[in-house]
Amino acid sequence: MRSLAPILTLAALALSTLGCGDDPVATTDTDAVDAETDAPDLTGKSVYHLEFDIDGQAIVVDRDLTGLDQYFAFGSTHIAPAVSFGVTDSLQFPRTMSIGINFGIVIASTDHPIQTGEAKTYPFSTLPPSVDVFVKGLQYRSTLPGATGSVVLTDWSSESDGVMAGTFAGTLMSEGDTGKTLAVTGSFHFTLPARTDGQPR
Repeated sequence: MRSLAPILTLAALALSTLGCGDDPVATTDTDAVDAETDAPDLTGKSVYHLEFDIDGQAIVVDRDLTGLDQYFAFGSTHIAPAVSFGVTDSLQFPRTMSIGINFGIVIASTDHPIQTGEAKTYPFSTLPPSVDVFVKGLQYRSTLPGATGSVVLTDWSSESDGVMAGTFAGTLMSEGDTGKTLAVTGSFHFTLPARTDGQPR
């Protein structure tokens, strides 16, 4: 049941933040939801959940980015007619860090083949979908050699107001020759914002 808990946490976060202001919400509350049927509707919400341990400290992040389009990159700037999608977030609590969930090309073109094109399991590789975490001065990536794990997409879309949702779990590798790793688990439910169009290169 471990893979279910993050999704239920997302649902609880969505319910608790209804009617809040424009600032993204961060919380470390991971209380279990009583039953699946109690989970609120995530329609229109953009939220994610992340867990990892570093230096003996358990880090739990829940964020609500609903309506905050500045955290999303969805469109064709410099790659039209191809379309890409990614989410980048930065926060100060419970630690200063930045988090990226990148889906890469979701609509292909002749020059840019599709990278995330359907709901399925994507093992970590040099290509998106990918998970990045910058914390304590180190950049950890799922795209580096030695990283293991996967992104499991349960919902896929390439249209505004569509949903990209799923879970991820595995071990990220740090850049450089530190040899350090970061074991992460998490889940996400993103409602795609309006697309930003661009011009071909």
